[in-house]
Amino acid sequence: MKKILIFMILDFVVGLTSLITAQTNDQEWYKLQSPTNKTLRYLTFVDSLTGWAAGEAGTIIHTTDGGNNWVIQNSTVQTFISDIFFLDKNFGWATTIEDVYPFNSIIIKTTNGGEDWSTTYYPDSTTFVRTIIFFDSLNGLAGGFGNYNIAHSSDGGNTWIESDVDSSMYSNFPVYNFKFYNLQFGYACGGRGDWGGVIWRTTDSGLSWLAKRVSADDVFDVFIFDSINALTLSGNAEGLFPVAEVKTTNAGETWSNDELSIFALSFAIDFRTSDEGWSASGYKVLYTSDKGETWTEKDTPDSSIIYDLQFTDSKTGYACGDNGVILKYGSPAVEVEDKLSTIEGFNLEQNYPNPFNPGTKIKYSVPQTSQVQIKVYDVLGNVIETLVYEEKTLGTYELNWSAPNLPSGVYFYQLQAGSYVETKKMVLMK
Repeated sequence: MKKILIFMILDFVVGLTSLITAQTNDQEWYKLQSPTNKTLRYLTFVDSLTGWAAGEAGTIIHTTDGGNNWVIQNSTVQTFISDIFFLDKNFGWATTIEDVYPFNSIIIKTTNGGEDWSTTYYPDSTTFVRTIIFFDSLNGLAGGFGNYNIAHSSDGGNTWIESDVDSSMYSNFPVYNFKFYNLQFGYACGGRGDWGGVIWRTTDSGLSWLAKRVSADDVFDVFIFDSINALTLSGNAEGLFPVAEVKTTNAGETWSNDELSIFALSFAIDFRTSDEGWSASGYKVLYTSDKGETWTEKDTPDSSIIYDLQFTDSKTGYACGDNGVILKYGSPAVEVEDKLSTIEGFNLEQNYPNPFNPGTKIKYSVPQTSQVQIKVYDVLGNVIETLVYEEKTLGTYELNWSAPNLPSGVYFYQLQAGSYVETKKMVLMK
């Protein structure tokens, strides 16, 4: 009898699953709560939940739950962090420059996710490190400007050796960023103001480089589509000249340059899908839905100024910028309030649809002004996400919750207000 009942339940769930509609395109950029008001210049995520952001006054913040909660880490430095990179959840590096003479560059490193950071002075005091990347726990690259602009390390960043860079007139320009397609093949990018934007190319893991001037203005980032196709946007810091889209279709042997009818400066560029790309451009973002054939300007939430962005997968992205702003791309838990004067008590309704994939609606009622919490738990009782944690006045509320990155299974959502607690079960089925 038990087996028959189980099969009946499974048939019922499968039948409901067939009625679930495809995900609607309701994703957007929205603000997350930040633990700092310091400028966040760079971010790095190793998956959709785990990431770091860094910037002004040695600030480093860390999240392990997709940006719902952040902790401030002790970077051990007080100067502006010019780059941060994490190889995995444990190994990370960041760069900074002392603000007093002789302005030495410092590499800071962690092997435990940022719980502890150690500092090492860069060996050449006449070279200023701007960016850093590692292929594994030992082998990495540092880029910047000064006596030389690219170096490699084989001992985790304790010592550095100058890389072989060609002797063209643009090859010694400052390096701002590294992007690699695989262990051997990658690009560095940078430039020097109105002198020109430069992209360097390596085929031996950064031991040697060839430089090409690709634009009139600096290049801060490059997106690599595949082994031969890459794209970047180059713009003028004063916004006096149009943005140039710079492309290669032959692995960096040559680059095309086409002006757009947009005036901006592209600090970072990443693609959410093979066609949809975004650029962090200060007080706005640039957007393409056709792999860069056309670009449009979009406002940021609350006119936030952003400097870096990264997509961890096709459904989730993050951005950071001025005043500690942190943005997330996805489907936020949005509430719709419906005031009712006849509400007699707290009430938590069953989510709809249920089962769901990946979004569902949760409706609840509050009879009087109360501090309300709504949390989502897994079957082991772990908190997955806090949907509501604030004071609510009399009314009926509805929120939309989406779980694109959670596995299929049973989850619970709980309303708590004072001594009132109510829990409901829901099923995520993908």
